[in-house]
Amino acid sequence: MLDYIKKMSFKKKILSSYILFIGISCLLIAIYILKSMESAKEESYSYMYQFGEQVSMSTDVIVSNMDRIRFLHFIDDKIKHMLRRSMEDKSMEELLDENDYIERALNHMTNMNQYVVRATIVNEYGDVYSNVLTNNDAYLEKMEEIDKAQDWTDKNKVYYTGVYQEEIYLLPFEMVTSISKMYDINQEDYIGTLYIDLNFSSIRQMLDRLAESKTSRTKLLIFDGNQEVIYDSEGWEEGAWEQMDEGERAAVRDFLKGSRAEPGEFTMRGKKCLAASVRNETTDWQIMAWMPLSDIYASGWKNMVGIFSAMIMLLITAVFLGIYLAGQISRPVMILAKAMGQVDKGKVNLLEQEKYSWQDEMGLLFRSYNEMGKRINDSIEKIYIYQINQKQTELKMLQFQINPHFLYNTLNTISSIAALSDIEEIVKIADNLSGMFQYNIKGDDIVPVRKEIQHVKNYLEIQAIRFPGKYRFEYRIDPEVEEKKMLKFLLQPLAENSLQHAFGKMKEINTVSLTAQEDGKDIIFRLRDNGVGMKAEQAEELNRELAQTDTGTLVNHVDKGIGLRNVNARIKNLYGKEYGIQIWSEEGEYTEIQIRIRKMEWQDDSEGESI
Repeated sequence: MLDYIKKMSFKKKILSSYILFIGISCLLIAIYILKSMESAKEESYSYMYQFGEQVSMSTDVIVSNMDRIRFLHFIDDKIKHMLRRSMEDKSMEELLDENDYIERALNHMTNMNQYVVRATIVNEYGDVYSNVLTNNDAYLEKMEEIDKAQDWTDKNKVYYTGVYQEEIYLLPFEMVTSISKMYDINQEDYIGTLYIDLNFSSIRQMLDRLAESKTSRTKLLIFDGNQEVIYDSEGWEEGAWEQMDEGERAAVRDFLKGSRAEPGEFTMRGKKCLAASVRNETTDWQIMAWMPLSDIYASGWKNMVGIFSAMIMLLITAVFLGIYLAGQISRPVMILAKAMGQVDKGKVNLLEQEKYSWQDEMGLLFRSYNEMGKRINDSIEKIYIYQINQKQTELKMLQFQINPHFLYNTLNTISSIAALSDIEEIVKIADNLSGMFQYNIKGDDIVPVRKEIQHVKNYLEIQAIRFPGKYRFEYRIDPEVEEKKMLKFLLQPLAENSLQHAFGKMKEINTVSLTAQEDGKDIIFRLRDNGVGMKAEQAEELNRELAQTDTGTLVNHVDKGIGLRNVNARIKNLYGKEYGIQIWSEEGEYTEIQIRIRKMEWQDDSEGESI
């Protein structure tokens, strides 16, 4: 393709450039229109989501003062005592007085909410109190069946049924019932169950008014907690849900199970639609506002057709203008183009100016081309020399780098000389330090537990030699864990913290103990000292901070040193959020640091042992 372009005449190139320019312009405009359509889609989703939020808030307003009915036994202590006694234990006069008293109280509360039709209380003895005198055993049996199917672990739970038909005084009603439990003030003693019946016909009228106040393109579907439709803004018989097939309904239900913050796209009645879903936390209803994509894109398509028509006319004009201008280009341009096409890689070939006698702008262009070519050639040569010198300098610098093995080899030499001189302390401290250097410089991040333990022992033995008689170190390591794998450099930083911070006030016996044992699929390390400890508030705050560390935390963003937070972040990054560090402490008595990691099997091969 490139060779073909080089062989094209300049006239064709100019003409092609005009066509390409107009084509790119058309493409950019098309992209702009598509972006505008996407923006319209996002705005429509935002609008529908806000509409769903408005419907949810209106639903909250409907049920807002129903809590006064639920807490009636708190508001009126007399009613609570009435409910706690069985009707069998009451005289007929007491029974009539109490029924009348509770009925009037319920009437007073239900009259405060125009959507509430009836409130019924069934106490712990099965006695029924209601503000509407009905003897509907089928209703109570239905409510009891729904009640038993619920999980009432949460004592503050309020369950809303789906829409069902019910008769009161021989009048048919569409009902939605809220079911809640009544407890004493201590939330332990069960008093009874409260059923509050809402007139869903009135709720539907309120929803219809909300839907009519919005644009006619936005439709509304409301689902109960069992994902059954309880409201369709397009009506029931002609509504969207009734006209959808099972596949379309399944797609809608899958969308309702997903994230509420994401828009949904699926087919409804054969049309691609956009939807937004909002869950009402009070009733557990899911409110879905939807709109056909064709309605969203309609205005965008009209604008796109008009713009493309104008671009086609502009393209035709540009083609004729390109043909005219291309015919005015003279031969010097072709010569210069040919010279530039023959430029070798890495060097610019210069033109022979004596061969051409043009003194106009083209002659100036030739001279400028040659001057530019000379500067480019000089720059290429200078860069080449600089790169050679730079490589030579880098090779020299490599010769002065220190071999890290020199450090522990030197320590081994010191250990050998100390052994010959029978100075046991120097032998121990040199061997331990050499072991620590060797452990540090190896590149493996996962090591056997026994090597990590040995690394801690090397460090603590050095401290024991530095401060003779001041510390006592104890180790209780379960042999089962020694050959398991673990992340490197977890224990020694914590042991160093203990020595630095725990013994500000030295005791008669300053003890640091390290234990390791299996716990199911985990390994638990405990590092305990009998130092100064810390206040309970300080330990709680530190544990809260350690528990909140995220698995994506960068360890160099945690703290400057390799302390508790750093080790905790490394553990969570590798093992997961449920693992990490926990601290127990008592001021003036002790501090215990627990490290929990996941058990990793270790294979003792040559590769794994190269620590």
